[in-house]
Amino acid sequence: MTRLNFILFFALIFSALGLVNSQHKARNLYIELERANQSAKQTEQEYGQLQLEQSTWAMHSRIEQIASQKMQMQVPDAKRVQVISTANMQTDALQSTVIQSNIVEQTLPNGVRP
Repeated sequence: MTRLNFILFFALIFSALGLVNSQHKARNLYIELERANQSAKQTEQEYGQLQLEQSTWAMHSRIEQIASQKMQMQVPDAKRVQVISTANMQTDALQSTVIQSNIVEQTLPNGVRP
């Protein structure tokens, strides 16, 4: 009987130590998780500040001011401005592609496809 009591006592001690150890690991992991969450929040806040700063630096009025003051650039006269339609550019690009493919087909040996 005493042998069984000793076995049960040691099993109880080992299980208690295992419980304490697992609780300690769980607390350490929780602390690490909270630190990671806090770091993520701080990173998100910094990212938002950087986006705001970028939008401030890229404002059209600021760019125009720097271009006129530091680079001595000027807005061209309305007579010198030429507007190009993007629809014409797309049509021209398509025609250019068709012409190039025709040239490739003409230069390849018979029966060979690109």
